[in-house]
Amino acid sequence: MIETFKQWFLEIRQQAIDTKKQKAQAKGDESKWRHEIWASPQKNKDIKTRFAIEGDARGFKARPSHLTNAGEWLYDFVWREFDDENNLKRVVLTMEIEVSDYHFRYDFNKLLQADSEYKIMVFQVKTPTEIEEVFDSLQRSVDAYQSKVTCHYLLVGWCTSLNEFSFRDFQVNVN
Repeated sequence: MIETFKQWFLEIRQQAIDTKKQKAQAKGDESKWRHEIWASPQKNKDIKTRFAIEGDARGFKARPSHLTNAGEWLYDFVWREFDDENNLKRVVLTMEIEVSDYHFRYDFNKLLQADSEYKIMVFQVKTPTEIEEVFDSLQRSVDAYQSKVTCHYLLVGWCTSLNEFSFRDFQVNVN
């Protein structure tokens, strides 16, 4: 699934770039598309909407939900699975999205304690060097945490200077 998640992020990126090109073209010069801003609220919405659609297609109940207009539930985004009596069976995916500032440690600490199979952290910085620094910092946090569940992490960094997502993924195994 991690590779599938990465593909979705790349498709979200392409849609954002296409929109930026359309805006630049409407202003008279498509070649200046890099000057158009993919605003943080829109970025957040684009990511959540795509993952909600994909989760719904897989039988999970997403929060927030574009179908029911239900808001966030504990995390910025989750996929939940319920039984036939509407009892919560498990949380399959948890995601924190912090693309407005550099205060993502708080949100990442919430992910550490989640018992979901997949944990995704999305953040935004300016340069590829900063992305690697954040990846390393978050990896150290995972290494220090005494996890009680086996899980897959996907760290997703949006580089504003390159208009690119970068990824680091790894698995934590609990014996």
